[in-house]
Amino acid sequence: MTIGQTIKQLRREQDVTQEQLAEALGITSRAVSQWETDRTAPDISQLPALANFFDVTTDHLLGVDISRKEDEIKRILKQVHKFQEQGDHESTIDHLRERLKTYPNDPDLITELAAALQICYFHQGKANTEELKKEKSDEIISLCERALRYYKPTEDMNYTKQVLIGQYVYYLHDKEKGEELVMSLPNVFCTRERFLADLYEGNEALARRQSALLWSMMQMMHRLFWEISLADSYTYEQKIEILKTDDALTELITGGKPNFFHGELSVNAAKQAEFYLKLGDKEKALDMLEAAYSHADSYENRPDGERYAPCWLSEMDDDQIKVLKMDANTNYDTIYDIIIKPENKFCETFDGNERFEALMEKLKEKVSK
Repeated sequence: MTIGQTIKQLRREQDVTQEQLAEALGITSRAVSQWETDRTAPDISQLPALANFFDVTTDHLLGVDISRKEDEIKRILKQVHKFQEQGDHESTIDHLRERLKTYPNDPDLITELAAALQICYFHQGKANTEELKKEKSDEIISLCERALRYYKPTEDMNYTKQVLIGQYVYYLHDKEKGEELVMSLPNVFCTRERFLADLYEGNEALARRQSALLWSMMQMMHRLFWEISLADSYTYEQKIEILKTDDALTELITGGKPNFFHGELSVNAAKQAEFYLKLGDKEKALDMLEAAYSHADSYENRPDGERYAPCWLSEMDDDQIKVLKMDANTNYDTIYDIIIKPENKFCETFDGNERFEALMEKLKEKVSK
């Protein structure tokens, strides 16, 4: 059988259209048609991508066998996670774009690329024009749709797939389609951390349950309060009240010893300073900027393995909290960036103010490192 006939047979066996294969490989459907009728043949550089697309061995196409592919995907994801831990999402994007040329239908790689684009352009604000926002949101939607085609129905419990669906629904803005997709997911109440605790006994099992409880609860709480505070329907006074409620709950849950969560309190305080200044309350704005710096300092200089105060967190410490670093910047950088934004008018308002100048001097020492 010719390579064109092999491609046609594999495509039909796997219920893939010429258009879908062409999209995955970045070529035209006409090119695929010409391969299958033996008018032309794939370039040698395209053979590995074709082999990986169809999950075939070198008996079918010159490419990479399945076991080697799985090992290579693991290596790629390991490097991606290193970039993520450093907050380097631009390198993540470049790395994944390059690897997807060889593994164009791997849903986990496609999902990781969509997530990296979301963090880089929307969470970190690099999509600074409406045109760029539209371009990147369209790309994320396209990647989500592409990955969903390649996930198998048996992978509905796959965490990465569920993250992908969350991204897709957020950017899609199609209530009916999004609801249908979300409701197709299994309704479960579990996390890997909760199940992991079942492998242990005594205080070690308790520590793992406490870690799962704290991290899940705090992440959901912060995210919900932050998203609610962004609503245009709220006044600045109400936005401050919302963030203060988040602060109060953080203090309550951690028994007044936030440890790792000083980072969240730092950002909350800086945003409250911004809102107070918009309300014309300069004194409160300065108070909150100083509070933001204090929380940032507590976060960046917290001891390794710091314990939490409440009995319900008695067996866990900061070392058990592992998170994706959204940004390479420190909390000092975040506060500094909020202050120097021209539209926030901190520097203009507090020009010559001794408290403000002293705070800026301390911040400049930190961000220059």
